[in-house]
Amino acid sequence: MNRETSTPVWLTALWEQKKAETAARITAAVSKLRTDGTEVTYASICSTVRAMDGISISPNTIKRNDRAYEIYLASRRPPRGRCLPDPLLTQTITEAPPEEKRSLQSRITRLRRETKDMLIARILHLECVVGQQKTSENTLRDEVMRLSVMGPPTK
Repeated sequence: MNRETSTPVWLTALWEQKKAETAARITAAVSKLRTDGTEVTYASICSTVRAMDGISISPNTIKRNDRAYEIYLASRRPPRGRCLPDPLLTQTITEAPPEEKRSLQSRITRLRRETKDMLIARILHLECVVGQQKTSENTLRDEVMRLSVMGPPTK
């Protein structure tokens, strides 16, 4: 018997009973939270179940129990709407070569965790570096032009 994929028959009834008890506890906790005017979150449900029944449950218990999770989803505040990515960012991701897309997504995710001030500082620094690069390119181009006007060196 593979432990990860099959349930022992003799435990099925007990597990179903435990799942039903958990769902009932979650229902009671959510009702109390609503009555009290408290926001329904995993943490608030867990603490309310602990206060009401003296039993400790974890957010994972709620997530793994289908009925309890349905109760949670129906009772929580709707998730905030995500901002749509800027069209230029979407275009950048779309046009990236397939082998670079995953790395690009990872960089985007990492940069989203940065503060705005940090991102602004990085942009300002990069603009300064680009300005210095342009100055170097112009100086080099001027030198190439000056040397090409002088003609080939004489022997």
